Order: sequence, then structure tokens, then C-alpha cells
Amino acid sequence: MVMDKKILNFGFAGFGLIGGSIARSLRNLYPSSYITAYNYYITKQHPKLEIAKKEGVLSKISTSLKDFSKCDVIFLCAPVMTNVSYLKQLAPYVQKNCIITDVGSVKGNIYKAACELGITRNFIGGHPMTGSEKTGYNNSDASFLEGAYYILTPTDDTPEEFTNWMTDFVKASGAYCTIMDYTTHDIITSAISHCPHVISAALVNLVALHDKNTDGMYSRLAAGGFKDTTRISSSSPEMWQNICLTNSECITDFLDEYIKSLENIKNAIAANDGTTLMEFFENAKLYRDNL
Repeated sequence: MVMDKKILNFGFAGFGLIGGSIARSLRNLYPSSYITAYNYYITKQHPKLEIAKKEGVLSKISTSLKDFSKCDVIFLCAPVMTNVSYLKQLAPYVQKNCIITDVGSVKGNIYKAACELGITRNFIGGHPMTGSEKTGYNNSDASFLEGAYYILTPTDDTPEEFTNWMTDFVKASGAYCTIMDYTTHDIITSAISHCPHVISAALVNLVALHDKNTDGMYSRLAAGGFKDTTRISSSSPEMWQNICLTNSECITDFLDEYIKSLENIKNAIAANDGTTLMEFFENAKLYRDNL
């Protein structure tokens, strides 16, 4: 079984902030392991992968996903739609006892792809809820996993020993492991992760629109409140486009509720309703202070 092997063979398709951080953690935990990363450039070197190999994080850089046929565990660490594409390309090469997992913020789309490909036995959805507005391998660090929640969404066909291995790895990396079904995951993350990014970007774009008429006065005066609220808008546009396209139903359902709540508080402000405003801010403070 995979979890019994002392020297493991790992594969990575996607090697940015999260992929690099997981690989660094694996290298620390399994110093003798063999770690391969896929170079999608094919015809030229991937500078960041070359750096990772020079640092000793990677053992090999491959331009063929056929090389992943020897992997014990494969991590898909690209944007969520690209992960599905990689899953389809890798399916013919996945050995019986190989675990294949992803790190995407949406679990429903890749679960359905695993079902269509007939590899639900191998697949365990994964989502390390960590990261930074900074992107790329150069900003990766094994410490990104420490103290973070790492969600796993195994299928009904996933062997217990596969789930156990992933759970053990998550805990050994310093993260907190939580197991749930993919539907629950997508509903929760739409509220606490996906919609905040949409809301943040909408606010930034609206301020930027107003800023055009003031010779940059808005941006010059922007202080802590605006910067704290909108920090996440510096994240990868491609990643968040992919997330919105693949978790659209959950996101739009929550945005409908959010828009309604904004309308309610707008009406309270317009009506000088001090009681409603006080309750609004008190409830928010109480919940936020307890996070």
C-alpha cells in the first residue's frame, strides 16, 4: 500500500505558491522521496521549476505526463479548470495504488470529472485553505500549511488507507485535517472565500472608476480600512475566474443574499434608523471577534 512505502514517488502538475509549498513540506517529511513536476512549456525550460530543482525540492522536471505512471501520489496544483484537464490527461497513466488529489477551491467539478473517467477509487479532493495574495513558486514555503485547515473530500470509492495517508500527511505538515463531502465544501467556500473575492474586486473596481475623475486622489488617500478589505484582490485573476465559472450556482446564491442584506442596510442608513444600524454593526463585531 502507498502509505507503507518509506520512499515515495510524488508528481506535481502545477507548481506555484501552493504546489511549491506542498512540495517543500513533502521534501522535509520525506527527504529521500522522488518528486517530479510537469513542465507544460514542453519546448523550453520552466525557470521556476529549474530553481526548485537547483534548490533540491524537485528531483526531476518532466515534459510528459506519462512519467507520472510511477507516482504513488499526484498533486494537481493548477487553476481549477486546468486541474480537470490534467486529470483527463493523467487518467490513462494512473496506477491502481496511486492517490491523485488536487488543491482547488472548488471540488464539485473535479469530482464529476473523476466519475466520468472512472478513477474515483484513486481520487481524493483536497483544499489547503492557505496562501497569499502573492503568487508563484518563489513565494512558496512549507510554513504556509502550518496552522491552516486542509479539507479532504474523498469519494465513496476511495480506499480507507488512501484517505489515511492523506490525513497523516496533512497533519504531519502542520495543518488541521477536515473531511467533508464535495457539495458541503463548495457551499461553505462560496461564502467564506469565493464571494469575499468577488465583493473585494467589485469594491476596488468601483473606487478605481471614481478615481479616474479625481487625478488619483482616492488611491492616495486609501488607508487601512480599504487596503485590509481589498488585499485579496491582488490574487491571481485566472484562478478566480476559474473558481467563479466552476462554482457559479453556490456563488450566485450567496451573492443574492448578500445583495439583499446590502439593500436592507442601505434603507436603514437612508431612514436614519440608528437601532438597526447599531444591531448591524454589533452583530458583525461579535461574530468577527470570535473568529
